[in-house]
Amino acid sequence: MKPKWLALGEEITELAIRECLAVTNNFNPSDLQVQPIPFMSVLHFNACLSLSINANVKGWHSAAICLLRQCVEALSIIEIGLQDTKYAEPMLLDWSEGKKSHGELRKSLSVDVWPSYGSGLWDEKWSEYFTNLAKAVQPYAHYSHETQGWQWVNLQLLSESSFIVGMGPSTYDPLKASRLTLMHILVGWTLTKILLESGKSENINKYRDLIESLRDEVAKSKLLFKGKDWATQFLPIVFFKNGYSFVDE
Repeated sequence: MKPKWLALGEEITELAIRECLAVTNNFNPSDLQVQPIPFMSVLHFNACLSLSINANVKGWHSAAICLLRQCVEALSIIEIGLQDTKYAEPMLLDWSEGKKSHGELRKSLSVDVWPSYGSGLWDEKWSEYFTNLAKAVQPYAHYSHETQGWQWVNLQLLSESSFIVGMGPSTYDPLKASRLTLMHILVGWTLTKILLESGKSENINKYRDLIESLRDEVAKSKLLFKGKDWATQFLPIVFFKNGYSFVDE
């Protein structure tokens, strides 16, 4: 049986992607170079999320988290494209010409847009939530030590400081797979929240209560550590105490 956050999250994410494609397809700046950027960003988000889900099922967890990082990066471009054209056009033009980084775009959003968003996953400000999430996935931009950690399958915890792990062509790890699935739903919820707060989709506004319910279900998952340190949430090797079930209902 699927946990509530998964069943609800799949429905909400699919809806949000459809609505974002419709909204960004109507983006109409004066500069034709800028016009397709938001729409293409939604396409990239959708493709990377789909491929990350498939890689996770196959046990290619390191590839799955690298693709998840791409989803988070795409969110900033999508969000800029959902703003007023006078604000979005110069920002996207600077980004396309390499004059602004994703970090600089997020800094502008934190000043001009995010203060109206309310809280993130728990009680933190949205700027704190998204900034920390973006930093947490940064190591997966490259084949790093952290990335390699997602290739190990957790076998047995021997003590607080020692454990047994395995490796192979496809090391499916139920715990890693479950954690990544939750993160897939998390980025889907983040996209939905961004679209909801933009006010550009009347259809998504009808699902406001369900979106809040999804946030609550993700926030209370056993797969998350109850804190705002997203770097900890994305640690590749995690063990729970013997006899503890990480499975959400």
